[in-house]
Amino acid sequence: MRYLGIATLIVIAFLVLLTNLPHGPAGSNGDVRYSSSTATPGPAQNADRPGATPGPVSGDAPWALSALPECFHQLSQRSGTPQFARAEFPHGARLVAPGLRLRVADCTLDVARDSAVVVRGENRFVVPPAARFFVAGPHIVLDRTAGGRVEVRVYAVRGEAAPQFEPAVPGQPLQPRGQSHT
Repeated sequence: MRYLGIATLIVIAFLVLLTNLPHGPAGSNGDVRYSSSTATPGPAQNADRPGATPGPVSGDAPWALSALPECFHQLSQRSGTPQFARAEFPHGARLVAPGLRLRVADCTLDVARDSAVVVRGENRFVVPPAARFFVAGPHIVLDRTAGGRVEVRVYAVRGEAAPQFEPAVPGQPLQPRGQSHT
């Protein structure tokens, strides 16, 4: 009987202790809290205002063509070692020479020596070096190397059977201001 009484007291003490433990993470009462800060990037705080239009976007963007689905539709992407990324590179792809321009809908792709500038309205994206563009039948292929890794993206051109590059307009820079690749 003595052992049964001691065992009962231990079980009751354990249950009392267990039911008095805090429920939830330490330091939190379980409420979700939000805060705004100018130091951390995030979505615009005025995005829900009716009639508000976002401002222009610009900058380095290796994925620039993917951000413009009205003009370019990404079909595939491979990245990694050169052998892996280029394993399914389209056969017969032809290199697009620097100084050529492609107009698709309201987008313009200007190919430079090892980069490109994509413009749509006020938005201006730079595909940073080392980037090369190819035409493979009805597709555009972007082959970009950065930090020893290669990324190959294949795009279909919206509204066109095959990409038609033309010489860029003389006097208009193909590269972003302040950058020279010579």
